[in-house]
Amino acid sequence: MRWFLYFLLFPLFLLTQSQVSISAQKVLAPQPVSLIPASGYPSYPEYIAIMEGLAKRYPDKCALEIWGTLPSGRQILTLHLTKEIDSPMARPQVLCSATMHGDETAGYWLLLQLAEQLLMNNPGNVLEDLDIFINPLANPDGAYRRGNESLRGASRGNAANVDLNRNYPDPDDGPHPDGFDYQPETRIFMQAAREHSFDLAINLHGGAEVFNYPWDTYRERHPDTEWWSRISRDFASRAQTASGRSGYFNDRHNGVTNGHDWYPIAGSRQDYMNYYHRCREATLEVSDRKHFPPDDLPQLWDWISPGLLGFINEARLGLHGVVTDRETGNPIAAQLTVPGHDRSNSDVFADGAYGNFHRYLAEGDYQVLFSAPGFVPQWRNVTIRNGRRTNIEVKMERLEATRK
Repeated sequence: MRWFLYFLLFPLFLLTQSQVSISAQKVLAPQPVSLIPASGYPSYPEYIAIMEGLAKRYPDKCALEIWGTLPSGRQILTLHLTKEIDSPMARPQVLCSATMHGDETAGYWLLLQLAEQLLMNNPGNVLEDLDIFINPLANPDGAYRRGNESLRGASRGNAANVDLNRNYPDPDDGPHPDGFDYQPETRIFMQAAREHSFDLAINLHGGAEVFNYPWDTYRERHPDTEWWSRISRDFASRAQTASGRSGYFNDRHNGVTNGHDWYPIAGSRQDYMNYYHRCREATLEVSDRKHFPPDDLPQLWDWISPGLLGFINEARLGLHGVVTDRETGNPIAAQLTVPGHDRSNSDVFADGAYGNFHRYLAEGDYQVLFSAPGFVPQWRNVTIRNGRRTNIEVKMERLEATRK
């Protein structure tokens, strides 16, 4: 069966971690009836029922978030998945979204499938360590352009025919790079980005077979391009291996591209998230067929899921820790900078609520500067290894304490 075959692939990149072991009993345990159509797209009412049904079936590890309601009445819905959903913890936050372009349909079904499989099987125990947010339908008005019962007639743009992936503030071209007001969908996602602390994100599209990394707007390379190159190459290799075909996921440079090298655009969500929210977001083109045939969806899942889950697992790796006030123990929203490396907002901040931070870097040795108003800056030497997690604890002293 497909899911068992997937488990033969997924451990290849998780064997180095203690969390990876999944008991045979769990793999073989009877599974509840799937809420996802086996090889078809749900109607809009069915989609609502699936999202509500998953949250109801797994209340201890899944909650449904309504990010906003469009003028049409359709909603932007997101599933929040993690262990002990009612007990917030300091964990990396991962966002997976799809169907920003309403006629690029495969990602819609793939993310519904991802949500259910994570909840049923928790491969690699990722829900133990991560908060995962899954938004399968980012542009419901475009997807259900001709009515709620079918994706026939789906359009790229939203109800106003605006391309949502040109509608975000741009690091180079500034606000409103496309000349349009921020659309309801754009405003909803911008608000969600402000209310959450996403560390890693992936946005599923269709029309090509390639992993696209920042920047889309700048010709210059992102400071973490070495890390991005490894992540994207890992994804492409997993997709190619899982497909068993020489012709899948080899667009551009064998399945990998820098956004600007492919074709420069302004107003992409990828660049907005990376620059304005310091979240490492990539754009994933899952198939060269935009309106993907529903009968082929299970096969596409088999091909893309090892890479998708491998990308999610990257949120557990790299540099992690907590920054606190040495005197009170309270969390500090400190800035983490690698001088001589960071630029264009590639530095990150610790979360203000918990003080946790998550910084993804290429393998190597780094000097990291922790700074915050009213505290003595602190330098830490860290070593990053591919496939490993480096944990550090930072306790900062108040400036007043050093003057006594």
